[in-house]
Amino acid sequence: MKKKSYILLLTALMFFLCACGNTYKINVVGGADLLISCPKSAAAGETVTVETKTVSDGWVEVTVSGTEVHAVQGDLFQFVMPKTNVDVRILFVGDDIS
Repeated sequence: MKKKSYILLLTALMFFLCACGNTYKINVVGGADLLISCPKSAAAGETVTVETKTVSDGWVEVTVSGTEVHAVQGDLFQFVMPKTNVDVRILFVGDDIS
């Protein structure tokens, strides 16, 4: 009976670790006040969309550690989740035309 319980526990633990091992954390480390939406995690290879607030006196730049970010349209940015945790930074760039 103990051996059967041990095998069931080990199988459940392996299933849990396999299911959790495919996603990575997305940490917003700068510009959170400009953020509307961003998932907290994603699977490797998944396309992640970041939505930012609209600014009228400049523009917003989004950078993600370890991968390229593409402006999709307006205030939407996308990147492909790498096989690692990432840091997202959102930066307001002012319109300094004098």
